[in-house]
Amino acid sequence: MDPLFRMVSGLRARGLFSLRISMAPPWSVDIDDGAPLSVIAVDRGAAWLVGDDARIRLEAGAVALVAHGPRYLVADDPGRAPTVRIGPGGTCIPLTESMRSTTHRGLLTWGNHDDGADQLLVGTYASASQVGRHLVEQLPVFTVLPPGEVDEALLGLLRRELADPRPGHSFVIDRLLDVVVCAAIRAAAHTAPTGWLSGSVDDTVAGALDLIHDAPERPWTVAALAAELHVSRAGLAARFRDAVGEPPGRYLTLWRLTLAADALASTADGLEAIARRVGYGSPYALSAAFTRHHGVSPSQYRRTARLT
Repeated sequence: MDPLFRMVSGLRARGLFSLRISMAPPWSVDIDDGAPLSVIAVDRGAAWLVGDDARIRLEAGAVALVAHGPRYLVADDPGRAPTVRIGPGGTCIPLTESMRSTTHRGLLTWGNHDDGADQLLVGTYASASQVGRHLVEQLPVFTVLPPGEVDEALLGLLRRELADPRPGHSFVIDRLLDVVVCAAIRAAAHTAPTGWLSGSVDDTVAGALDLIHDAPERPWTVAALAAELHVSRAGLAARFRDAVGEPPGRYLTLWRLTLAADALASTADGLEAIARRVGYGSPYALSAAFTRHHGVSPSQYRRTARLT
């Protein structure tokens, strides 16, 4: 399975919320929902994205990813005081009398005007599996793609689905947003700090990552990975560490424990089956490694995950 597909799928583990925002100035949305990842595409007009250390103007056609659940503003003017606050779960709190009319204006449209000058297409990944978090942790807080980097035809499809939802719209919108996220992540890979995402730019390192992601149950060593890729052991070890920031063995361990956490949260499989699937020789070996890394035993993790 393509690693990026696997990780974007992990973002959808517990739901994806999407809508079209239609606003007439003045407007400013204070977003404090804690979502691990949000996608904002400016469909018409413009908007400002304002965070603790950022003030970014988004023109029509621009797409932004907001990662790690920061508190931030999206507004028609960067100095505009918030007129609406969005909290966890998408709760909406008007902050000024002029915004009391901000409401849903159709099944998937929200705003203060039916045909506002500023229109945004928004998708929020409300929570994520461990695999999804493995992706998000590679991203900066704000990733911005200027107009033209995401195909207008794709944004047009998303616009139509949000404006005129038909049977199956949830499935179509989810897939379209995934494609937008993938386009943004591809662009971010070239400027990402060390990690698997930056490693994906180097063909040799990307090949090693693919082997690890696709077959974590295999007893990979640097020598075994190098043999599969027809490169030298020393060369692979150096390139992998430089690109990813840690040796292949360490990355393999973290990936196995990431998969184990998701299996505990999403299946009823026993620890022996999970251990075998992720490359541990026994449930005891997996339990010891899991507890060291996550700070709780597999059984405690499973109980907690089922409650959240």
